[in-house]
Amino acid sequence: MKTSDFEKAIDALGVQDLTVTKYSYAARGQVGAVYGQLGESTFVMWDANGRGFTITLNYELEGIRPPRYPELMDYRRDEGFDLTFE
Repeated sequence: MKTSDFEKAIDALGVQDLTVTKYSYAARGQVGAVYGQLGESTFVMWDANGRGFTITLNYELEGIRPPRYPELMDYRRDEGFDLTFE
């Protein structure tokens, strides 16, 4: 998929306060993963097929700064964030 495909599909979710923070690219410029943040403590990741994964951090235990490398967090499958491509 291309970046524009992911942008359209993420917009179609209609989730307020969802910000895309990083695109990871695979071979030939295709998107390999997309990372985003929902509010202050929930992080979202989509794989190349648009499957959604989330993690919610407890800043009292984890610290007050957002993670520097979101791709290294332990996401859990969350079908509520699955993307539908046209």
